[in-house]
Amino acid sequence: VRIDVWLDVACLCKTRSEAKRACEGGKIDLNGQTAKPHREVRTGDVIEVSRSHGVRQRVIVRALADQH
Repeated sequence: VRIDVWLDVACLCKTRSEAKRACEGGKIDLNGQTAKPHREVRTGDVIEVSRSHGVRQRVIVRALADQH
């Protein structure tokens, strides 16, 4: 599953296009590397999302879904 789709389905971003912009802006890290929107996500991956005021949210992927 693409990371931008997964971020939308997991409700970490409001829309897929917002998730895509976050990836392109360097706000999303996948396993310690900056993620591009087309990057594939697998179970066990660690995703770090940069939020406002320097807060970083760390999420471990437990399951994959491509639909709400």
